[in-house]
Amino acid sequence: MSRGEEDRGRVLVVLSNCDAGGSGDARVEALQARLESEVVVRRGATAVEYVRELGPTIDCVAVLTDDPSLVELLAGVETGVPVLVYGETDADVDDVVPPSAGVDTLADCISREVSSDRERSELVEANAKLTALSRHANAITGCQTVEEVCEQTLDAAVDALAFTFCVVALVEGDYIVPRTSTLREENQTSCRLDEGVAGRTLQTGETQRVDDLHADEDARFRDTFRSVVSVPLGEYGVIQVVSDDVGHFDDRDEEFLEILAGYTTETLSRLDRESALRQERDRLHAFFESLPVPALYVEEDPVVSDYVRCETNAAYDRTFGDSRGYERGTLDSILPTETERRLFADHLQSDEPVVGTVERAVQAGETESLDLTIVPVPSSGPVGAVYGVYNCEETRLLTSFDSS
Repeated sequence: MSRGEEDRGRVLVVLSNCDAGGSGDARVEALQARLESEVVVRRGATAVEYVRELGPTIDCVAVLTDDPSLVELLAGVETGVPVLVYGETDADVDDVVPPSAGVDTLADCISREVSSDRERSELVEANAKLTALSRHANAITGCQTVEEVCEQTLDAAVDALAFTFCVVALVEGDYIVPRTSTLREENQTSCRLDEGVAGRTLQTGETQRVDDLHADEDARFRDTFRSVVSVPLGEYGVIQVVSDDVGHFDDRDEEFLEILAGYTTETLSRLDRESALRQERDRLHAFFESLPVPALYVEEDPVVSDYVRCETNAAYDRTFGDSRGYERGTLDSILPTETERRLFADHLQSDEPVVGTVERAVQAGETESLDLTIVPVPSSGPVGAVYGVYNCEETRLLTSFDSS
């Protein structure tokens, strides 16, 4: 999030107990005038305790005293906070600015240290968020339903990215409809595909960051929220985070939300592909059942290597007098000839149909030479599946499958 006034950095200025000027010290006043950061003044041992207890809230310690014992104590506090000394010292500190260089030079050194410390802190924070986001990414990509995807995406936005107000909304017909949200119920409203910041996000396919919703003519949250980041989930919808503060979000917030949206979009796309493939497989299977010629469906077993799942149609049972129905096992145990085993084994992961010739004993007891056409089934995963159709010309078979 963009840094507010309270997050502009904090500098601890340390004086010795012997310094008479106190907070009215001219050096302190000069630093306060030059630095954009908040300046906190502490004396002696109090300053050491402040660093020990509140080190993570400090960006730099500036010691304006020649007290060697105090400098040694501050240098020995292991907080990672940079320590500058305005004077002379042999202690192991980050920098020493001689008084002859002036307070302006000291202020410049402090500003550089504060800037570096803020960058380090932001990098640590970013790495922590990326690590947390990667854990949520595994949960998102493993989802099996749209509802699970939406819930896991919201969890990632709140838990990993620390956004308070978030909504995941998907396209349903002509509307963008909230599917899961941390917003108050009265703000969980649908909008048309061309309405609001959500509609603009979907229409442009680009992230929208609005620093002041009161100044945005498309905004629907004007009376409640002041800023928003809205990221498209491909053609499926949007994910939005909102805040009560003007200009609350920055480039990093936008970047993290886009990373999260990428995981969500890819998972929704996978579920979409799998749904289409299931429909196609169901259509092919219905056709398989009604084929007047012998047919065999073979699918790799996702659990046991070298095992397959096999199903025959009624014409197969009538032709070969071998009523198998559904069976699970190896190709050797299911198929009677080496030629059939080889054709199925070699083409379970193929993309194109292939035709071979096999010798099979039919129900009448005679052995016949039959064409066996292996037709691959589209799949979105690692499991291969094919139909094997006997005694059928390839061109007629493929025409039938294309027209069904």
